[in-house]
Amino acid sequence: MTPAPHATGPSIPNSATFGWPGKLYALIAFAACLFAFVGLSTNSFWADELFTMQVVDHHLGLGEVFHRVLADVHPPLYDFLLYGWIELFGTSEGAVRLLSAILAVLSVIIFALGSRRRLTPTAIAFACAVATTSLFWYSQSQNARDYPLAITFSSALLVTAIAFHQRMQSSGRVPVAEWVGLTLLGIAGSQSHPYMLLTVGMLLLFLLITSRTWPQRIAVGVSGLIVLGLYVGLLWLMTHAGKQNFHGAWFVNSAKFFGSHLRRVVFHFMSRQALLVVVVMLLVLWLRRSRAAPTRVDAPPLTGWATKLCGFVCVGVIVSGIAVSLLVVPSFSYRNVLVCAPFGWFLLARLYDAASPHATTRLDAIAAAAIVVLLGSQQIALMRGRLLPSNEPWRASAAYVKGLPGCADATLPVIAYPGTYGLGMNPGVHAMIERNYYGYYLPPTYRPYAYFPDDWLKQAAQALQTDSPCPVLGWVLHDLSDEERALALAKQFVSQPGIANHQVVIQEFVTYDLSWLRWKPAPSAFVFLRATPAAIDTPATLSDGTDSDRKHSLGDRIVVTFNPSTATYDVRRIHSQ
Repeated sequence: MTPAPHATGPSIPNSATFGWPGKLYALIAFAACLFAFVGLSTNSFWADELFTMQVVDHHLGLGEVFHRVLADVHPPLYDFLLYGWIELFGTSEGAVRLLSAILAVLSVIIFALGSRRRLTPTAIAFACAVATTSLFWYSQSQNARDYPLAITFSSALLVTAIAFHQRMQSSGRVPVAEWVGLTLLGIAGSQSHPYMLLTVGMLLLFLLITSRTWPQRIAVGVSGLIVLGLYVGLLWLMTHAGKQNFHGAWFVNSAKFFGSHLRRVVFHFMSRQALLVVVVMLLVLWLRRSRAAPTRVDAPPLTGWATKLCGFVCVGVIVSGIAVSLLVVPSFSYRNVLVCAPFGWFLLARLYDAASPHATTRLDAIAAAAIVVLLGSQQIALMRGRLLPSNEPWRASAAYVKGLPGCADATLPVIAYPGTYGLGMNPGVHAMIERNYYGYYLPPTYRPYAYFPDDWLKQAAQALQTDSPCPVLGWVLHDLSDEERALALAKQFVSQPGIANHQVVIQEFVTYDLSWLRWKPAPSAFVFLRATPAAIDTPATLSDGTDSDRKHSLGDRIVVTFNPSTATYDVRRIHSQ
């Protein structure tokens, strides 16, 4: 690959060549943004979204929203916004997730427009293509949680910080408009997601380090104190409300857990195909620098400063996130870290400008075409995924239960594991699981009742002694989401003394996970049934639900039998039709 002429001047010119690779990258990103609005109702709400609906699905005003938010670990800004949104557009999955799709697309638009004078158009298009083919952006663009709002604020903070620094450098004074904007965005970001406080903190710390005068440092420091003070005030209210045990969540402080989530940071920030491209570019950049060869674009000072800012924020959020998790409360996860993803997008674009093929030779053209094919193949797979259920199948499993005879007025045993919902099984969490999770897609006449696994084993054994017309012995998802553990629980059940025929039937429900370029079905919800001839021989159907539920969600039925005389198990699988 031959070097291109150096870019000169105070900024990357907008007239820089935007050839066919850039146009194809832009097309990939555009397709992703378009398909963010496709299949908004394909998936039922998953557990975190159901919690969101518990917070906002009422007509009692923002005061009640805030009261309910105190039981969460997330700040209230997104819930305030969503409350007003559903007042206008309703509470269907499509209506609720439309806001997330808009925010996710907006985050890309803000990044692209705000970076146009710092990066070449092709590099910006490449970064947007990598961003929108990532699993993080793909999933959050249709997730009714605060992550899309957080990455939108991250994009706006990045753009505003660059403008703030540029004005300070050119005038030597504190630019009031940019300072106010930066402060307000910092407040809004930190009130949308806990890790946005870390993002804002790292950004302001870098601004403080690189400020030249005391008035500039004081202005940045005041912004930091305002943001931190308001967040601490919220944290005090949440702590003293007595509704949230911050140490009772699913986070773990261990090297294995940190390592697992750091790996997920990489593979959710970019696809495997994009990671391959990035690794090759890093090698090319290393080879060029080792040979003292010029890079594609010599970055002007402000672009170099912005690159350092983005690296500082990305590393700082990871390091401070682990520190907070170890010293304050367990909280580190890949999703939390990736709220600062737009800062990483900027680094991707800078890498492209420094080490990419610009299609000026045949070899360059081949390399650029390979990048397009790799990113495009991921995008095609993700577009197909919009039409497949990939969230927890609360709606599909509820539709199945509604179709079973005799269950309308019966108590439905559901299985909840200790610690999954943060506070253990106190009365409030007990009611939340029954009403807002398992009961969300059921009519009021159905009565889910939550048991811990050991209690469920005893209750289900007793239920077999009754003549209840409802065949449901247990129902579980979210807490238990793989077939191996479901089979282990079934075996534990049928091996108990007094179980008629020592049999139980498991009806599985599947969701789809992306493995490279294929969506593979995997069981993720389970209904345990009495082993009657009807349960074994009658094909499973859904009484309602969406076409996607009826077509894709029903999995196999498994008959588990225990032989007491030989202490062995027989597992017979009946494939779904």
